[in-house]
This record gives sequence, C-alpha cells and structure tokens, in this order.
Amino acid sequence: MKMVDSATDIELNVYELEDRRTLVRRHTTYSSAALRAALPIDDVFVAHPAFKNAVNAVSRVYELAGKTGMPQGVCIEGPFGTGKTSVLKYFAASLPQDDLYTQRYDVVGIRGRKGVHAGPLVSSVLREHGYPIRRTGPGNLEPQIHVMKEAFRHRKGRLLWIDEASNILCSSARRVTSNIEEGTSATDVICELMEENGIGIVLVGSELLAQLEESKSALASRITVHERLGNFEFDATFVAFSKAFLMQCTAFDFTFFLMGEQMKKLHLATRGNPRTFKRFITECGLCVAQKGDRTLIEGDAAKAFRAIFGSTSSTPCPYASTV
Repeated sequence: MKMVDSATDIELNVYELEDRRTLVRRHTTYSSAALRAALPIDDVFVAHPAFKNAVNAVSRVYELAGKTGMPQGVCIEGPFGTGKTSVLKYFAASLPQDDLYTQRYDVVGIRGRKGVHAGPLVSSVLREHGYPIRRTGPGNLEPQIHVMKEAFRHRKGRLLWIDEASNILCSSARRVTSNIEEGTSATDVICELMEENGIGIVLVGSELLAQLEESKSALASRITVHERLGNFEFDATFVAFSKAFLMQCTAFDFTFFLMGEQMKKLHLATRGNPRTFKRFITECGLCVAQKGDRTLIEGDAAKAFRAIFGSTSSTPCPYASTV
C-alpha cells in the first residue's frame, strides 16, 4: 500500500512545502554529525488515546468490509499536523505481510485532488492498481470506473483511504453545505464502491469533513463512524504524550522540559500541535548536537524556537536566550 504523492500528480499543501523548506534549511545550517544525531527524532512516534481510537476505527472497517452486507466507512477529521495520515501508516504497518516483495492491494491509499469530479479519483485508484492511467475524462469515465471495480474484485480490495477528502466533497465554486448535501460525481463513485464491491472507505481531511456528519447525503449515511484528531490542550494527555516522546529521544538529555513550568512552556511553544511538537524537538536536538553536546539548556530551546518560527512569530518565545 502506498499513497499517491508525485509532483506531477498532486499539489503540495502549504504544510508540506514548509516541511521541505525546513529540511533544506537544516541541511544547509547544521553539520552532518548533528544531522545524523538529531534527525532520527523525526521517526519517534507516540500513539496517544485519540490516535488509538482512530486506528481501531479503521481496523474495524477493514475487518468488516464486504462481510456484513452493510457499507462500512469512517471519517477522520482535524487540523493539519495532528497525525491523521499517520493513522493509515500505523494501521498498514500492523497488517501481516506475506511477501516482502509483493505489493498489497487490499488497502489502497490516494489523495483527494481539488475538484468534485470523479475522473481524478478514478485515475488515482487505477494508478495504485498499476494501470498506466494519466487522466480520466468524460469520454472514458464509465469504462474506467468499470475497470476500477474489476481491479478491486480481482485483487480482493477491502479498504480505500482518501487523504484530504474534503477536496472531493467541496467545490470552491459552490457553498460547502450544498456540495455535501447534494453529493458530487466523486462521492457517487465512492458510494458505488461501497455498495457493489463492499469496499470500506476512510475519509481523512480538514474540519470541513465534520459537516458530512450533519448532512443527509448518500455518502453521509454510509460513513457511520466519525473520529477527530485535534491539537492537545494543556492537560494530562499532553504531559503524558510529551514525556513518552522525550523518553524515546535517547541520544539527548531533554530533562530540561520536565522541570518546573517547562512543560507548560513546551505546550505554548508548539501550540499543542503534534507536528509542530516533533519539529521543535528535532530542532532542539540539532541545536544541541551542533555544539557537540547532548544536554539541552534553555538557550538551545530559544535558538530552536527562533529557527522554526522566526522573529516575527505571533507566539512570543517562552525561552530566555543566552545570546
């Protein structure tokens, strides 16, 4: 299973562009030794309660798909950087792999491109099944929908994951509520897959997907489970998440964050956003490793904050600089 993610197929969103700029900046700022020491922090992962709930919901849809005679679907919504896409990666990694060199086709993941028409969705699914399809238009839509359905049947497809699904539910040319209530050609195809192929559907996207739960559309009636991944409040869940994350950063001593009011400052610095949290801690590791040390002090945290947010951030730096 893989996600469609080629430069010729999709446009990167603003957060992905920011990630790329951050990576380029790091490789031009820090030594190779610092990069080797700190970049593994990007791979640290903590499954917090809301994340586990989302994974369990996806797992249930996968298990029941095609077995009950009832359409199975789940919606996972929330702001960027809260781990929605990571749910699929975590779930897919948990599936048994019969052959290291064989591509799985029972779980297919695509990204919803902007536009409510079915063509791009069908093209993306067919490419995931190995068909050399570049574009599906009005002239060949129906035949390619048929090919897509046959591909799912032949390869015993069970789950279709659509990232940034709000793109296919909503059109900028019409009111959001109108699109969601009336449906689109893309949502019509999704409903057909659920009904005719028994495919379980996972829709992932921004808070706009929350409106689907309140609508009376055909798709809404088939998406029966709704999970939300949001930014952390400053509470016991954030503290537990932070401690679990920091404990896995064994190359560094981040005890500083566990002292006094530092946990509250850490929440302020990262705004409780998991992606921002990981980016900030990685930057802290880079700052520490760059000076040939492994123990974080407040000046390192201040330097990392400035590197990520700059001097014009709307959030004031909560750390005192030693510079």
